[in-house]
Amino acid sequence: MTAKTVKLYGLSTCAYCQAIRKMLNDLGVVHDHVDADLLADAERDALVAELQAINPQCSFPTTVVGDQVILGFKVQEIKEAIGLRTEVDELYDRLKKTQEAKGYFFNHDRERTFDLLRGLLINRDRYGYMSCPCRLASGNRQQDADIICPCVYRQADVAEFGACYCQLYVSEAWNQGAIPRLPVPERRTIRQG
Repeated sequence: MTAKTVKLYGLSTCAYCQAIRKMLNDLGVVHDHVDADLLADAERDALVAELQAINPQCSFPTTVVGDQVILGFKVQEIKEAIGLRTEVDELYDRLKKTQEAKGYFFNHDRERTFDLLRGLLINRDRYGYMSCPCRLASGNRQQDADIICPCVYRQADVAEFGACYCQLYVSEAWNQGAIPRLPVPERRTIRQG
């Protein structure tokens, strides 16, 4: 892979800008970054002109990878443009293959899907099992057996609503917008003790 130049245009007060910067640092990606709000006068004017040439809205964050301009907080898109693969990418590939064969598809919103998959990996590291990232786990595998992904509620949720509770797994019709995208009610009751 040829190394691509990476530049992040951000603001020091923008949580999304700082999160992208942290991600790039954590992944060891060499990059330039500039916080536009920390510049003044001619330096700020020059940066704004430079940014407007590639992003007429002059919005933040703007990440440039090689000649690809990525607007907004799009972690997965940035990683893919750089050519990075992480554990979450491996999980995506593995689950996509096994679950699509069963008729369950990932949400077509890749950023949401990868955020949810990251949550599964965090829960795996925290509890020792991949509990649903949208539900409160107890840390007791037996007590949480119903919410280990894919949870026991998925089949009924996808059959009735076209999506599971967290909208990680959906039907083809849901992805295509052929059915209404309604909120999926929580079927689980929290068990104490």
